Amino acid sequence: MSRRTAILARVLAVVIVGVLLWWFLHRMDWHALGNALRRATLWPLVPAALLYFMCLFGKALSWRIMLEPRNVVGVGHLFRYTIAAFAASSLTPARAGELLRVWALKRRDGVPVITSTAVALAEKLLDAITLLLFCAPIPLLLPELPSWVANTILLATGIALGLFIAIFVAVGRMRAREARSWFGRLIVGMHVVRSPARLLLVIATKLLAWAADLVMVMFVLDAVGLHLSIVAGMFILFTFNLAIAIPATPGAVGALQVGVLVATDLLGIPREPALAFALLYQVAQIVPVLVTGLVLELDLVLGRVPEVSLTR
Repeated sequence: MSRRTAILARVLAVVIVGVLLWWFLHRMDWHALGNALRRATLWPLVPAALLYFMCLFGKALSWRIMLEPRNVVGVGHLFRYTIAAFAASSLTPARAGELLRVWALKRRDGVPVITSTAVALAEKLLDAITLLLFCAPIPLLLPELPSWVANTILLATGIALGLFIAIFVAVGRMRAREARSWFGRLIVGMHVVRSPARLLLVIATKLLAWAADLVMVMFVLDAVGLHLSIVAGMFILFTFNLAIAIPATPGAVGALQVGVLVATDLLGIPREPALAFALLYQVAQIVPVLVTGLVLELDLVLGRVPEVSLTR
């Protein structure tokens, strides 16, 4: 994608998020929203923040598994880089902090940029597949939802599985050809898809991380007085992750709120406590990770590193 096309795509994504936010917020009762925030119980945000660090540790662990056996990096290093990447992404648009993890792995651990890029792409695909597996029971357990919800889950599942099969086939072919081109090495770098044992470990790790994220959602819902079922929490988790799939704003601010409000509207929940949930959920994510990232990796979070060339 050219630089101009990338900028246009980001601007379009921000405009779409802005329009959808306006649609949900133009009839918002701001006084009721203020009351929902003032009445919120703050102590559930502490375990919620700890659970988010568990999710990040799960990401670090899955990176370790996917980098092996060619590149062995300590999970402690990967955990620091993951925190720094997410902290930086909360300050920059389009999840630009992901590049800092690539740079750190190259400079500090000798992992080729092409390998880290391949692992990042494979991780995004496996994130999608495991989320869809995790949320597959939603249409059966919430039959009152409109049929397009089930259709959306089926469509997303089909796309994700189609991409997985395509990558599985491509990795096998590129390995056989001993690919030396940039694209060929990128495909081969996703070798985890051809290793059943390691793939199952990554899937299990990610399912546990999604479970931790769901518990985090339930804690924050409880904080604003929304005592919903686990399945309703699962539906909210699914919709806001679908909304933030395309990176646009720093920290996914705005996009996450749109995803939450879509789900809560369908569940018949008033928008004011729903928006209070979305705001506090992001506070429990962004603030602790940003502070920790600045303490552990100040220069990395602030981007004080040389530019990373993806051709190296």
